[in-house]
This record gives sequence, structure tokens and C-alpha cells, in this order.
Amino acid sequence: MRSLNKLNLPEKLLHTGFIFLVCIGLLAAEAYLYVTHTGLDGKSGVTLKDIQISYYGDRSSTTLQTALPTMMNNAGIPEAQRPAFKKTIDDWIVGGETKAQFDTTVQPLLKSCLMCHSVAMSKQLHNPPLVTYEDVKNVAKVNTGMSYSSMFMGGMVHLTMLGVIFWIAGWLFLQTRVNDQIKAISVITPFLAMLLDYSGWFLTKQNPDFAWMVLVGGALSCPIAMLEMGVALLDMWIGLPGFLQQRLVSEVPPASKSTQHPLPT
Repeated sequence: MRSLNKLNLPEKLLHTGFIFLVCIGLLAAEAYLYVTHTGLDGKSGVTLKDIQISYYGDRSSTTLQTALPTMMNNAGIPEAQRPAFKKTIDDWIVGGETKAQFDTTVQPLLKSCLMCHSVAMSKQLHNPPLVTYEDVKNVAKVNTGMSYSSMFMGGMVHLTMLGVIFWIAGWLFLQTRVNDQIKAISVITPFLAMLLDYSGWFLTKQNPDFAWMVLVGGALSCPIAMLEMGVALLDMWIGLPGFLQQRLVSEVPPASKSTQHPLPT
């Protein structure tokens, strides 16, 4: 394989199209993880507590109570009404989750959540429906985080799809004029980070103190792969700054031995 800067125009366009689409896809994946994890602890942004709730769960409360801040935010419930909304749900759960109390106090409140939790939308968004008493009672139980079946399914998708993307990104990066030390570190980092991330899912499920593995692994896997492809794109069309390039050591010919002339007799 020739260096990227020596490819002809059709070859450069082929690689450029791949890089742009894959990078947009990886950014979309990062955005999806952000919106599905953020706010679980009632605060903006993805925090260590959000990761702990996602995989270990919030075992001090039910699934419904844990998701309530996000649900109220998505439903557009005014800030002033949220404490009363939460108190109504808490009182129903503490009071034994009776159907009579559900019909009179809880169900009218949850109508504002049916935009995302109706039967039809639940099938599209993979959210639990909150239409009937049985639906709501199913989520009014202790939140133990993501199920093992979901983690195995997520691992099958993440490890296979991202493994292929990381391999192609690394292969493109190896065709650049970046020095070999940077290449060696860069190409292996996304794979190690993804393994750290995925291992962190299961360890956090057992002990929330391992949530840092998910944060660190996620922060290094896809972003490093995108950086590799960005450098490949730069080298392909423009060139690299000097500090990134492989230094070529010119070969110095060995010193010639001095010719010894025989002494005159």
C-alpha cells in the first residue's frame, strides 16, 4: 500500500468518503450514549453517578423513581410542579402501590409521560410503557441497572462493529507519514479502551466503584479512532506538521580505510 499522500484522486475520494461517514456515525453513537446516560442523577451532563445508576442501578429507590427526573424533563413539566409530582409517586410506592390510589392520583399525572411511554412509542424507543396499572407497577421496583442480557447484546454489537471500525481506522493511520512510536501507541489504544469499557460494565454491575472504567474506556476508544482518521485525512490532502512525521535517518557511508603505501627500500 502506498502512502496516503501518493494515492490518486479516486483513491483519495474513496477513503475520504469512508472517513467522513464513519466519523459522523461515531459522533452519533457518542451523542446517543450521552443522552441515554445524562440526568439519571438529576444533574446535567454525564457523571460518574450516572454510570453507576446505568449499570449498578439505584438500589435505594425504584426504577420509576430513578427515571422520574429525566421523564419530567422530557415531558416538559414545569420546575415548580416537579416536587409535588415526585411526592405523589413516592407516596404511592410507600403506601403499597394500590390500584385505587393509582387510579386517583398516579395515572392522571403519568398522562403527560405518554408521549414517550405509550404502547406504540415504547416499541419504537424501547422504553417501558406506562399505560396500565400493571405497566407502572412493573417499573415501581428496585432499579438494579442494566440486565445481563442487555449487556451481552450490547457487547456483541459494540465489540464486533467497533472492532472492525478500529481496525480500518488503524490501517489507514499506518499508511500516514506519522512516526512509528505514535503509530504503535495510537493503533492499539482504541482496542484496549473498548475492552476496559466493556469489562467495566460487568464490574460496575457488581460494584459501583468500577464505574470509572466505563468513563475512561469510552473517552479513549471512539475519540482516538476518530483522531487517527482525522490525521489520515490531513496527511492525504494537505500534509503533516513536522513533529508528527517520521524522521528519516540518512545513511552515512562507513569511513574509508586509509591506503597504506609500502615504504621505499
